[in-house]
Amino acid sequence: MTRVAIASLGIWHPPTSVDNNWFIEHYAAQGVDMSGLLNALGHKNRYLIRDSSDTTLTMSVAASNDAIQRLGCQAKDLDFIVFASQTPEYLIPSTALKIHHAIGAGERALAFDMNANCAGLLVAVEMVSRAMMANPSCQLALVVGSDYLGAHSSNAPVYHSCFAESAVAVILHKTEQGNGFIDSEFRIQTSVIDNSLFPACGLSNIHRHDVSAQVKFTPFDDDICITAASESIQLLLSRHNLVPADIKGFMFSQFSVANIRRLCEELGVDQDKALFIGDEYGYTATNSPFVALYETLERKKIVRGDFLIFWTIGAGWQSIAVLMQY
Repeated sequence: MTRVAIASLGIWHPPTSVDNNWFIEHYAAQGVDMSGLLNALGHKNRYLIRDSSDTTLTMSVAASNDAIQRLGCQAKDLDFIVFASQTPEYLIPSTALKIHHAIGAGERALAFDMNANCAGLLVAVEMVSRAMMANPSCQLALVVGSDYLGAHSSNAPVYHSCFAESAVAVILHKTEQGNGFIDSEFRIQTSVIDNSLFPACGLSNIHRHDVSAQVKFTPFDDDICITAASESIQLLLSRHNLVPADIKGFMFSQFSVANIRRLCEELGVDQDKALFIGDEYGYTATNSPFVALYETLERKKIVRGDFLIFWTIGAGWQSIAVLMQY
């Protein structure tokens, strides 16, 4: 059976790591206490763009070149290039097209951007996997996810202190080895549709001086997200005659260690199978489950052939769960 599998993974993040104390002191001077939230989320450090010219584009080019080098392929071999972000450096032309140019990809290819907020890279991998299976001529795809919310959230303490910068590039290929993408499950619940807005004023108003173009965030209770996540994962497993114990690694959203703990409890699995890397990387938004995958591979906690579950959620909200055999 032909499947689409992860062939290579590349990553890039800024060299500067900033700990909680900077944000706690910064917001304490404004009368805002961030210590409780940061401790509850499990964040300790995060990689941030500071005093450099890095953007989602430059980070994505670096991560893409890393993934290409690790696989040993050529950029001209790529059939698809897809970029997932909620903070693209450019809208015209698409950032995917800029990446295509920067890495020297070939003429017979397709490049486009997409946005599913913090679920973006996982949604993109799911959609590209299905598109590749339906297209006989598509053999190799580059899917990249990167966000830079720090540039747009200085007036939103939760975003500003929790989000971090990085890029992850995933190269997908067709394989006859039996491993690869298996199935997915989506959920949408829009009761908090306006709790996260960027630009807060709407894109048509960004040049006005009387409204804010930055992120606007209204806190909300995310308990319902965990229930939906558990239901989605259980449904995926049951469709393929699997149980949670069959899964060797769970790559969850890295926004909160408490959410990972609760989801593991609901599924009845050891939290050791669901790595939390938000204490080192911070919350990297669109690509966070794949940063967890990168670190899981670096620590040799999974091998080829292992079953994996990915789950994450994007603003508004919508969530996605993916079953894959690595």
